[in-house]
Order: sequence, then C-alpha cells, then structure tokens
Amino acid sequence: MYIIGLTGGISCGKSAVADILRYRCGAVTLDIDKVTRLLLEPGGDLFDIYVRHFGSYVLTREGFLNRRLIGEIIFNHPDEREWINSVAHPILLNKARDFLVECSEAGARLVVMEVPLLFEAGWEHLFDEIWAVTIKRSTQIRRLMSRDKLTKQQAVTRINAQMPLEEIRKRADVRIRNLGNSVFIRRQVFDALRGRKF
Repeated sequence: MYIIGLTGGISCGKSAVADILRYRCGAVTLDIDKVTRLLLEPGGDLFDIYVRHFGSYVLTREGFLNRRLIGEIIFNHPDEREWINSVAHPILLNKARDFLVECSEAGARLVVMEVPLLFEAGWEHLFDEIWAVTIKRSTQIRRLMSRDKLTKQQAVTRINAQMPLEEIRKRADVRIRNLGNSVFIRRQVFDALRGRKF
C-alpha cells in the first residue's frame, strides 16, 4: 500500500488533485477537513469540547456550531487557534490511523489523505510521499474570497495564519502547480505517479 499525504494552502486546489487521483488513478482518498466537519456536528467528538470552551454563543439557533464565527475566532486569535489544534489534531490522528488500517485490510494499493495542516500537525511519518499543491497568491486570495464570501482582508488573514506556500513547497516530495488548467494539473499528477510502485 502506497500512501500519499496531499497538502497545500487554503483554496489552492487540493481537492482537484485528490479527485484526479481518485477517479483517474484508482486511489482511495480521505479529506481530513470533511472528517473535521463531521466531528463538529452535534454529537461529534469535537462538538461538546468546543461548546465547553467557547460557550453557547458559538451555537446557532438550531443548535449547530456557527462555523463562520469560529473561523473568525481561529484566524484572528493565534492562542485560540493553537488550542483548537492541540485538541483536534490528536482526535483526527486517530481517525487517520483507523482509515489507514481499514485501507490496508481492504487491500488498497494507493491511498491519498488530504491534510491541509500536514506539516503543522507533524503527520509526515504517516506517508510514503508528501505532495503539495500551490497556486499564485493573488489567485489564492481571489478564490478564497469567492468560495467563502470573504473580504480581501479576511482572506489574507486566513492565508497568513497558515504556513507560507514556499515553505510547504520546500518540505514536499512532489510539487503540483495549479495554474487553473485541469489538463496541466492532470499531466503533473500522472508524471508524479510514473515509476511509483504500488
């Protein structure tokens, strides 16, 4: 079983690369952000922890976590971001390990785990190879503003809260450049997989 850790900054196109690996290359994939969202639903492992820490004001009238409000807290208060990571990362690591065990037992040959904060969380040891998806900063800002309906300042604040893309590129084994051209991205993915044994 060959395990790829797929990372990159917010709104860089990680999911597009994961989709190519899943649908064109037969990979079994897991998106840690989606796992996190499930854990933040009422009854999830992180839901009660967040409510106990922040108080009920982070809840909507319907009893769900107000993810937009929590996002503002995380990206504007480094101490709160550090606390959230210290609580969430161990829980997510257990989920990731369970997923890898299931993949191994199912006989999966290629496994891809999409982990935005892979280096910050110290998960390098989980993977045979780490791929980073990068994009021009101006494009990243524009995409994030459009996707999450943010002001430019809000988008920049979120991007600046993460590891710089240049540092992510340096640490990765494979670098995928997202220039907005799906054919170019596919070619990079296929070239990166060439010669890999799995």
